Parts: sequence; C-alpha cells; structure tokens
Amino acid sequence: MTEVRTCRIPRTHNGPPGSANGGYACGMFARTAAGVVGTAAVVQLHAAPPLDTELAVRPHRGRALVWHGDELVATVSAAAHDRPAVAPFVTATAADRAGGSFAGAAAHPFPECVVCGTARTDPAALRLTPGGVDGLPDVVACTWTPGDRDPDTVWAVLDCPGGWTLDQSGSPYVLGRMSARVHAVPPPGEPAVVVARRLATVGRTARVASALFGPDGTEFGRAEATWVRLSASSDPAPREREGLRW
Repeated sequence: MTEVRTCRIPRTHNGPPGSANGGYACGMFARTAAGVVGTAAVVQLHAAPPLDTELAVRPHRGRALVWHGDELVATVSAAAHDRPAVAPFVTATAADRAGGSFAGAAAHPFPECVVCGTARTDPAALRLTPGGVDGLPDVVACTWTPGDRDPDTVWAVLDCPGGWTLDQSGSPYVLGRMSARVHAVPPPGEPAVVVARRLATVGRTARVASALFGPDGTEFGRAEATWVRLSASSDPAPREREGLRW
C-alpha cells in the first residue's frame, strides 16, 4: 500500500461513550494497513478512535499512521515473528459456567460497549460475559456464537475479555496496545470459547493474553494487549483519554 486509504468505524461499534471499541478499531486499522505491515500487526492507540468519521491510513517508513484530520489516532506496525502468548483452552461447559459470574453484570464502567456492554440489546451487540474460571487464577472465559464472518469482530472479541481479568471497579482500564493473529473466523451460528489471562500488572498498566477456540480446542486466533488504568480524574468520554497518548 502506497496510497492513502480510508476507513470508518460504525457508530454502533462503540466502547466507552463517544469512541470506538478498542479491539474493533485495532482490527480495522490492521486490516486496512495490511498492504504496509503484512497480516500480523500490532496497533498502538494514541487517542480514542472516533465513530462514524472518515479516518485516513497513511504509510510512513514501513508503518501506517491513522489520522483523524490533524490528530494521530493510531500507529500500525508489523508484529514480531514470535507468536503472542496464548490463554489456556477451557471447555465450553466451563466457559458457560464462568460467564455466569461476569463482574460487569453488577457494575460496568461502559455498559453501552458493543462487545460486553450490559445495556445493549440491538443486533450489533455481542453480549460477551467473561467471568472467572474455577481453578485458574487470573483467567476469565465465556462462550460466543458468531453471527457473521467479520474479522474485525474477532479482534473485538479478543479484546474485551482481557479487560475483565483486571479490576474494573473505580477507575477503569482501557485498551492501549493490541497485537492479534487471526487464523480463521469461526463459522456463524456455532458456539466458540473466548478465554483471557492476565500476564502481568505494573503500576497502572497491565499485559493480558486472550484466545478464541472452537469447542474442540481448535484455535481461531490469539492476542496480546496492554491496558492502561485511567486516573481517578480522567473522563473516559473525550477522544483524547489519559493513558492512550504514549
């Protein structure tokens, strides 16, 4: 890709109020920039991605920069050759049981999130409910039944569960950086298993791994992400949120 390409995130695919779901945005940016960085990408968010707005994806020295006017939204780079860490496979039965303990059902910082929001009932909503897995500390899981073959949605599914390996009470965590390898999009109408594992927490940042499996353990994709905890004074609604500009 040598020319400038554009992309637009649907208004229905929000995360925090007024901005896109981070995983969905990263997937769209990576796909749009594949001509520059290849099919394995890492996306660094610098500002919360806006919704229903044309964004320009421009090649720059082997990377791709995503712009909203004069504002840099994200940088897309080629991922390292090593594969991201993987979350452990759990059975669909265990994932269903874990979904019943979803912490967001009691208190959710972003209830309108297209992936895990508790206030969403529209057709775009994925309604994931990742909860703790018995006997596996720092691991959450749930099941998900795909409705389409959108690869950007797979990035979104690999995103949000990682946030629920963290304490989202008080000041929440938001996505700052994500790398994913999507091998295949699960068949529509067939339940899949989503698992995430917290790898490390340092100060206000945390590193998590996630994976999407078929019921038989077939891996559809995996991701690693860095999450950043907002300070108590931060407002997650504006497009420039603390923690996203690195």
